[in-house]
Amino acid sequence: MDNSLVRTETRPGQPRFRVLETIREYALDRLRHGGDWTAAHDRHAGYFLALAEPADDELQDPGQLVWLNRLEAEHDNLAAALSWCPDQGHLEPALHVMWVTWRFWWMHGHFAELARFGEAILEKSEQLPSYQRALALSATGLMLVVDGDKARAQRLLEQSLPLFRQAGTRLDVAMVLGNLGHLMALQGRYAEASRLLEDSQALLREVRDGGYARNQRLLELMVASEVPNFLGQVRLAQGDHDGAARLFTEGLTAARVLADRPSILVSLYDLALGCRALGDMAGAREHLTEGLSLAAEAGDQSSAAYYLEAIAAVASLENNPQRAVRLLAAADALLESSGSGWLHGYVPRAPHGDDALAALRSRIGDAAFEQVWAHGRAIAGRRAVEYAMHDDPPDSLLLPWVRTPLRALASSLRRTA
Repeated sequence: MDNSLVRTETRPGQPRFRVLETIREYALDRLRHGGDWTAAHDRHAGYFLALAEPADDELQDPGQLVWLNRLEAEHDNLAAALSWCPDQGHLEPALHVMWVTWRFWWMHGHFAELARFGEAILEKSEQLPSYQRALALSATGLMLVVDGDKARAQRLLEQSLPLFRQAGTRLDVAMVLGNLGHLMALQGRYAEASRLLEDSQALLREVRDGGYARNQRLLELMVASEVPNFLGQVRLAQGDHDGAARLFTEGLTAARVLADRPSILVSLYDLALGCRALGDMAGAREHLTEGLSLAAEAGDQSSAAYYLEAIAAVASLENNPQRAVRLLAAADALLESSGSGWLHGYVPRAPHGDDALAALRSRIGDAAFEQVWAHGRAIAGRRAVEYAMHDDPPDSLLLPWVRTPLRALASSLRRTA
């Protein structure tokens, strides 16, 4: 540091050290030709794979935020470790870390990267025992649901199913059946979706009373949260609003027991859609406000954008088209800067496209629309969350991802819920 070969920085509250790029390239070249290249990479990968492993209290809030922040700080190192392992034949450690860290890659917008790691493992998966190969197939399939290749996701999940059945791991079978049912629902194949989702629920009931290790208990709770939400979405699409609301409530109850943000975000969004379908706008706003706060607190900007769209839909129905336009513009700007995120793969997205915008434009006129749209785009990175929570935000500009008031609000909402 005295000779400026190493720089120091602080993130978040922790000292970190960075080698200058020219020095790093020189050191890597010396390492590559010095005979220790493989051993150094193996030590690096082993260290960061172990560092990524969440402790028990980091799988649930509030410890989950600490864990998410730690992995974001080490994102590049963790990615390098996961890239290195398949080439060296270290498939099982990489696969394990994929499964225990998926929340991070999703919530911080790196899911496409994780899908690539999964594909790299699949290329060599014939080397894996059948159960681990099933895990590789299902993990990569779930990443591809979010990454947009739903046809390949379905094929991979279907390939994993007989391997899980052969292994006798019924919770894994229930998980795959639930996600296949979700994919059927996205295609409008509601009869097939209902059958698969109900089979998943029945299988979960059969094994629920057993004793589980930590990861099995978490999987049970996730299936108990996911499947009612997926089945509720089918019921909602079929016009059974009351049945959908009951299923969404069941999903949220399981998600709160799990204390897992992705599960809670799906459940709250679905419940808001159910409330909106029943004409309960106050209930919809309550669920959306809580979900928006949780997404913002975790730095999950893409999910926050989808919540902004849903709040805009409520504003439109409440005859507040200018607020709806402003929120849609803010959501558009957030998605443009942060990517499409993961939530859209698991919930029916609120109206947001050209038809919705054209309808709002016709209600307020071209000039007003352009002015309000520009304002919404301008506040996206600073006051969008605050504006969504209050009709008349304060003049002070907030940074919604880090401000203490939003954290306090999130804690308050969780306590009252």
